[in-house]
Amino acid sequence: MALNPSPQRQSVVTFPTPNVNDILFFESVDAEQVGTEIPEYGSKHPDSKKWPNHRLIHVEAADPKQQTRYYRYYYAADQLDQDNDNWSHTEADIGGTKFDAVARDYVIRRSEFNPELPAMGATMPNVPVDKFPSTARVNELNQNKTDTYVLAQRKQTPINDKVLNGLYVIEQRVYVKKVPLYRLDFDEFFSQTNYTKQTLMYATEQVTVNFVSYPISALAKDPNSPYWKLTTGGILRTVQQLSDNWYAVTKQQVVNTTATNSAGNVVGGLYGYNTTVNFSFPPVLDNIYFDPWEKRSGAITFSPRVEYSKGAYRGPCKATVSGSWSLNPPTLTTLTKTMQPESIAVSTPYFNLRVRETLHGPVTVRVDNGTEDETYVRTAGKYDFDATNHTDWPDFLIVSSTSKKFRGGYLKEDTIVHAPPST
Repeated sequence: MALNPSPQRQSVVTFPTPNVNDILFFESVDAEQVGTEIPEYGSKHPDSKKWPNHRLIHVEAADPKQQTRYYRYYYAADQLDQDNDNWSHTEADIGGTKFDAVARDYVIRRSEFNPELPAMGATMPNVPVDKFPSTARVNELNQNKTDTYVLAQRKQTPINDKVLNGLYVIEQRVYVKKVPLYRLDFDEFFSQTNYTKQTLMYATEQVTVNFVSYPISALAKDPNSPYWKLTTGGILRTVQQLSDNWYAVTKQQVVNTTATNSAGNVVGGLYGYNTTVNFSFPPVLDNIYFDPWEKRSGAITFSPRVEYSKGAYRGPCKATVSGSWSLNPPTLTTLTKTMQPESIAVSTPYFNLRVRETLHGPVTVRVDNGTEDETYVRTAGKYDFDATNHTDWPDFLIVSSTSKKFRGGYLKEDTIVHAPPST
């Protein structure tokens, strides 16, 4: 299509994009009219009003097979508005993981091409406007985050056109939707659901460790960094290098310590269940009575009578087992003192008292034969027995408290035995 029908220059144009300003064209030039000196490559078009952004990219004879005074001057827009039309949806494979992606092809002057710009990990231009909006979300820590497309891959290819190839190169830039990948697994031991989160990170992306920032590429080479150690919250991070520039950082809940129940109470890292164990409870002394017996001679003797508030029990008892996880060695729970029953024995000329081993409070047995005994002179005595360490069955006893290594930390487990119903 001839846009300039003057005898000196005639233009033939093409439109590489739907934008009418993005024009590639050549002009047929009569050397006898404009001169035989060819302009420098990259120089601007002489008609700056009509073609303010176009530069000379190629010159050739109109008919290469014969000498002619006619030449073709090829011009291209120096800064094509490419972002509106150079995109396509695709998938990017980084280390075997596929991500939603957008591929963009850019035609760039070789003299201005910089393989470091834009930097890897840079945010993709939001052009066309709202075509690739950022995504707002709330992460596992209830923090507001925004997911955007970032530069993940780039490659350069020559233009399959002898006219453009001398001054331009095509760079394909692949932008991935940088969203974390989550996986949920049920933890049968703690009856909670744990998450695993994988985040794609560029080599120079910064990570804060103890208030100091480090590039992830440096942390990936430092196995002793606190960043890779199991936290008190049960979080363990690992890293895998996917390529020269990309790393996958995995954040795993080894133990879900933040889980709550329906009442809002934290139950993460805790477990408990009811069971039955065999246990023994000794009898409990209620009282000691001395019943009088009168002989035919008129003398009175006394016979001890023992009553128990609880009889001995040996058999199955309800028990509660409770456990908790912690990163550091826990303090064990103080155990309930074992019930230690004791016997009572008093022997006199008047009676013999024998009480088997029982739990009891302080017991005092007094003896006084008075002044009228025909055999023995008056004798008064007192026998004191201290209370046992338990005077009755406790409602429950903490019978064991143990600790062992578990999932990089420690598992503490307590067992409580409940007293059987009184009979």
